[in-house]
Amino acid sequence: MRHALNAIARVLLCAAGFVIAIYGTLQLDRLKSLSFREVLHEPIFWLTVFGSVLTAIAFAVLQRPRASAGRAPQPVATVEARTEPRKDEPSESPAEDGDKLSLVEVVGLAAGGVIGSGWLLAVPGLHERLGEAALLGWAAGGVLMLTIAVVMVEFGLISQRTGGLLFHPHDAFGPLVVIILAASLWISYAINPAAQAAAAVDGLAEIVPALAGPGGLTGTGSVLAVLVTAAIIGFVLLPRRLVLRTNAVLTLVKIALPVVLVVCLALAAPALAGSGPGAGATPPGPTSTGVLSALITSGVIYAYIGFQAPLDVTGEVRGGPRAVARRVRWAVYGTVVGSFLLYSALQLVYAEHMAGSGAEHGTSYARLTDSATLIGAPMDWLVVLVRLAAIIAPIGSGIVFTYALSREVYALSAERYVPSGLHEPRASRLPGRTSDSFWLILLVNLVLALVVLVAVGGDWHTLAVLNTIPILILYAVTCVVLAVRSELLGAGFQQLLPVAAYAAFVAIALVVNESAWDRVWKGVAVIAWGSLVLLVLPWLHHLRFPGLGWYDAKNHGARLFSRDPANRPFVVLAVYLAALTLLSAVRHRVGDDSVWSVWSLRGLVMIVASGAFVLLVGAGRRYLRQTQLTTTRT
Repeated sequence: MRHALNAIARVLLCAAGFVIAIYGTLQLDRLKSLSFREVLHEPIFWLTVFGSVLTAIAFAVLQRPRASAGRAPQPVATVEARTEPRKDEPSESPAEDGDKLSLVEVVGLAAGGVIGSGWLLAVPGLHERLGEAALLGWAAGGVLMLTIAVVMVEFGLISQRTGGLLFHPHDAFGPLVVIILAASLWISYAINPAAQAAAAVDGLAEIVPALAGPGGLTGTGSVLAVLVTAAIIGFVLLPRRLVLRTNAVLTLVKIALPVVLVVCLALAAPALAGSGPGAGATPPGPTSTGVLSALITSGVIYAYIGFQAPLDVTGEVRGGPRAVARRVRWAVYGTVVGSFLLYSALQLVYAEHMAGSGAEHGTSYARLTDSATLIGAPMDWLVVLVRLAAIIAPIGSGIVFTYALSREVYALSAERYVPSGLHEPRASRLPGRTSDSFWLILLVNLVLALVVLVAVGGDWHTLAVLNTIPILILYAVTCVVLAVRSELLGAGFQQLLPVAAYAAFVAIALVVNESAWDRVWKGVAVIAWGSLVLLVLPWLHHLRFPGLGWYDAKNHGARLFSRDPANRPFVVLAVYLAALTLLSAVRHRVGDDSVWSVWSLRGLVMIVASGAFVLLVGAGRRYLRQTQLTTTRT
């Protein structure tokens, strides 16, 4: 217990230092006009110094966690010569956490990850951009997500194991590509609870206006968002069975509330036209550029992501291979199709009441409902339910992403992509967990989430973008993996999957290119930053850099200076991401004035994406030949 408390204290000190240093840095940015002597008299300068020193000290004294008493450390094998999970791989024991996941719990993970803050904030934003044609945005996003889902599910079921989203690319491309994907997944999943917490506080601000203003969350609102983020991550520390069952109940509530809202608004009469300050304002007609750019900018893609949560934990699903496949398909496909129907219905009733009431753009469901009447009676009771959904739905989605990320990081630690200390079991007094390693993983994720939350000032739109771009890159590479391992596919329908994979890869490139430039560069920048950290820290540990003795991840960066077969796919992917970012910058400069220029650039994006797809497939197959990896279909 003493070692656990010491570890918690060190991590919390490091987290506090990070948050203080970043907050101080943001405040110092406003003092650029002052001289250095004047800055020295500013308290915020010394607060920043204190935070930086505190972070350095806490980081330096962090030591590699000890294994639990009476248990000798086990050697960790790599995955380079296997694609099946080890039978002796450490896991949570059934005595502590119950049986494997049932169909209801798998559906809870898929639907619970999707039905979050997206439907609350994307529908008003999409109506503002596209008006009555907003359904085109949901349809385009739905088709793209369903195509990706089919590719990911069908290939993911070939090898049913936890962490498959990262270890299937490992089998196809080697560890260097996994570094990029691990950074994408880790940052995206860790940011999600922060984004959901910001959305929940924003929903609460309709009851307590002091929590948010025109520029986003206030200081009080930001503090509350930090507390909600900590609560979401802390909740996953409860017994696994309790977390899953609670999530299933929350998912039912999250689905029921918007369905009730749709039915009631469909039957209700809107307020008299002209009552809002934005009455008479009509969004411009839709264009192909408007629809594509709205997919990321308005949060459409963000509203759909999360369906992949069951694929993060396929090895935990109950039943044999066929039963697992059936449960995962029902959960994922049902979630994507069901969310499209739900979002479309919400968009229809929202547009109807916006047109009838003449309310200003961006009006929330609660305000629309408050001004509508059902059979001549006010709908105060429904306003309460809508505001409750605005708080519950984001929190529930954050729980799903937090749970899935803890399993992915556990698998990464087992394969030494990150320190093995995140994988080793420790004595624990958590309820229902006598031996547990997930609490340390969740503390690390909490630090990352809080740092990002403070850095962006609790802005939901920025958090949503930082969540969306990395996960789209992960989806794109997963599509390439299927084409690389096409020999594992069965006959019939599965033979068409490589075509769907190629189409999804190119479509993702087009969607990213059409997004706003500030969204794209921020998303790619966090991927690059995360990849650099995962590559450099093991190298510094190898050089015996002071304070990094605990970071015993494998030094995969050393492969870059050799003739390792994993180099080529890594270089192709890195160059492709750089090219995609450059093309997005060009798209930003071109604008929408010249139709010819826009379509020429789209053609160039398709050519670059197609070339990258072919090169990645070729690099992957070459890697397989050189490593002589064999896989048995399950």
